Amino acid sequence: MLELIIQFWAVVFSCIVLLHIYSAVRFFRIVEKEKPEWLEAQSSLSIFCTGLPRYGDPNVQVKLIKIIYSSKIEELSSPMAVTYAKRVRVLLPVGVLLFVMYLLVVLITAP
Repeated sequence: MLELIIQFWAVVFSCIVLLHIYSAVRFFRIVEKEKPEWLEAQSSLSIFCTGLPRYGDPNVQVKLIKIIYSSKIEELSSPMAVTYAKRVRVLLPVGVLLFVMYLLVVLITAP
């Protein structure tokens, strides 16, 4: 029974991760089109991300999370921007909580 619960958690967590990534990338594209100056994030470590898409740069991802949790989302003209931001605001803590719970259950039940 416990194995079934663990597998269910893993499936739910995977779905949350996929939905979070989808929403975050969509929000990133909206911000990149409307307010590209918000995503200006260069550091000395950005040279390691030259082959990746701009969203793959960790500095840009941190800026994006800061925008999502700020009141700046109201300044965007796209109606879907607020929807995607709110979705990420919910999915990020829920995903982290599920991941921590999953790890605890796996560690506790490990032989």
